[in-house]
Amino acid sequence: MANNNEIIEKLHDCFKEDESGKYTNCALVFAYNGTGKTRLSYDFAHYGREEGSPQHTLYYNAYTEDLFTWDNDLENNTDHRLLINKDSSLIKGLGGYNISESLLKYLGVFTDVDFEFHYDENNQEIPDYVRFIKHKWTLEEIDGNERLVDHPVENIKISRGEERIFVWCFFRCIMDQVIGGNAAYKDIEYIYIDDPISSLDDNNVIAFATQLYNVIRKCQSSEREAIINGQENPRRIKFVVSTHHALFFHVMVHGLNNDKKLGCYYLSRNKEDDIPVLKEMSETPFYYNVAMMAEIQSAIKNDKLYTYHFTVLRSVMEKIEEFFGHFDYRYILDGITYKDTLFDEQAFGRGELTDLYSRIVNVFSHQGSFFAPVEMNEDNKEMLKTLFHHIKRKYNFLLPDLSDERSEREISDERRRNRNFRNRY
Repeated sequence: MANNNEIIEKLHDCFKEDESGKYTNCALVFAYNGTGKTRLSYDFAHYGREEGSPQHTLYYNAYTEDLFTWDNDLENNTDHRLLINKDSSLIKGLGGYNISESLLKYLGVFTDVDFEFHYDENNQEIPDYVRFIKHKWTLEEIDGNERLVDHPVENIKISRGEERIFVWCFFRCIMDQVIGGNAAYKDIEYIYIDDPISSLDDNNVIAFATQLYNVIRKCQSSEREAIINGQENPRRIKFVVSTHHALFFHVMVHGLNNDKKLGCYYLSRNKEDDIPVLKEMSETPFYYNVAMMAEIQSAIKNDKLYTYHFTVLRSVMEKIEEFFGHFDYRYILDGITYKDTLFDEQAFGRGELTDLYSRIVNVFSHQGSFFAPVEMNEDNKEMLKTLFHHIKRKYNFLLPDLSDERSEREISDERRRNRNFRNRY
């Protein structure tokens, strides 16, 4: 906790205005699993709070998910309910508000699961639990006419991924209440969101990130508009978003690139004493590159290359270019081979190959949209693989395995066992 205090103070400093009055209302933190993201979000939410004082941070993390627990009807296995912890201050503020319509709208982006809230007879303000429904539509002939008929399957147990999506969408409705001025959340100053996109495929990750950065941008616009209109000290909601997901992080940075004061950080652990350390990405630009290269490596391994991966690779190349002080891609691409085969001097001159792949990057990085992902054809996959392997070899990238889905606790326990073993022998 003591070391997290220093990290939290650094995040707080990110939101301060500079000499010209410019500021940001968002800090993005990239960190691999096992570095302490979840603990940091918890400590951030409780930092500086005295006992009995109101919450200053609305946070979404593994602790938030624990507010929803299953009653699986073990005796009959027919009535599966997701219980809601009504005693949580996070949920109490929804008393009297009907969030069903908004929740269904947010949920519908990611899944076709439907739901139904159930209330206690003596308390109709906050639901006790929720049941889930799957709609199965069939085309049937009724009175000589073909009609779609719904055959709902009720009281179902949804998957872990669908459950996490539901909890996020529920949280999103609470976030709307905070931003919209619900008096129950009037003391909330920060919204801290930790790793919200587990179990989503790439298309949904992009849709999710797009929703989130648009919320942040709208908050920025409304706050600045209030200042322009002469309002003194308008309420300012500040966001901290942490993730281990490289694509999600990249889309968030891409969506907020108009915010010149945006805080971008890398959370890691000091190798000597295993203490978490927060560094600005401007201080350590290759941390970003490692994350993005790991994302591409994972996509290659799973044969899930989309046209936007050229955009991701171009971003890596631009940061390498900036780091080494070059003005084009020639230095980066020098030594590249044609389709990852042996260099053929007769087919292409050395300068011609750098020109060819520079043009490929420029053309294809403008064709791949994050918002309508299209899988590459085989020729384009080969070109991207050639570029990727060349950059990985030339700059000697050591890339983490993004397929490691173990919890932070499991990874931390393994690290501790390995350290004890080394100390013993």
